[in-house]
Amino acid sequence: MTDRFLFRAARTQAALLCLCLAAPAACSAVPGHGLLPPTSAASPSAATGAACRDDGVPRCDNAESQLRLATEARNALRGLEGAELEEARAHALAACRAVRQFFPNEGWACAEASFRAGELLRSAGDLEGAAKEFQAAREQRGESPFRVRALLELGHMQRRAKKLEQALASYEAVLADRATSATQRDEAALWVGSVHQDLHHPDDARRAWQRVADTGDDPLDRIRAFDHIASLLVDQGDLEGAAGTLDRCRSALTGPAAEETRTGERVRSALQNMRAIVELQRAVERRATDGDDVQGRKRRGSKSGTDGEKKEPSGKQTLFFGATIGY
Repeated sequence: MTDRFLFRAARTQAALLCLCLAAPAACSAVPGHGLLPPTSAASPSAATGAACRDDGVPRCDNAESQLRLATEARNALRGLEGAELEEARAHALAACRAVRQFFPNEGWACAEASFRAGELLRSAGDLEGAAKEFQAAREQRGESPFRVRALLELGHMQRRAKKLEQALASYEAVLADRATSATQRDEAALWVGSVHQDLHHPDDARRAWQRVADTGDDPLDRIRAFDHIASLLVDQGDLEGAAGTLDRCRSALTGPAAEETRTGERVRSALQNMRAIVELQRAVERRATDGDDVQGRKRRGSKSGTDGEKKEPSGKQTLFFGATIGY
């Protein structure tokens, strides 16, 4: 083992000694690390009444301390690689699962521990195991932001796996959960729209995005929603509708954009960099080019035509394009 790993593991060991209810002998070694030799004292259960999992994770005196122990184990992963990382990740995973085992009635703690376990497994490439942990977090009783976060993660995993109907159900479950925050609700609604678009349900997609555009909590989420709607209209060939959507976005976000704050700066940047602006510009140029081609064919087929004459884009198109690039 490297000196760096020994240092990090030793720091985690110190946290175990401080947090758990068991005597020092109960935390004499982190399984597989062998940092401290076991003592000859009686077993933790016999000596102190404390419990240990088979993998050696000790029981703390309350759920908060148990969760903090798991956090320390996860933090110890930073900077590790290869076999050291895998060994430390296995210990962190066991520490997270210990929260559920020792304090099954503390739903808030179990939800966070299960969510963190899901993150560990996802980072290791075990998507099936991660999904099970996220599902376990979702099923915990009581209100916890990690229940909702787990639902969002399930939706993301299902969407990436092209399981669109399942992803849609997960995102819609976020919308229906009373514990969902305003920010989480807007995020879920944006993804509901994206999945509907992938399922070729443009009207449903637009309704989901419109709700965020009109009532979203975060101005940046509102801009994303307007951007999605405008891009959808460009794809459908409704360039006038797309330009109008961009204008409404600019008007709706005038207040936040005028703020001389970090948020105001981010809002101004987001308005200037909306994807639909570029898409609309290209679509207007294509329409103008197509119109020129049609006029050219007409001139060539007409004896009264004037060689070299070029038709300018219509004033209506120029007006819409000009309004758009004003962001």
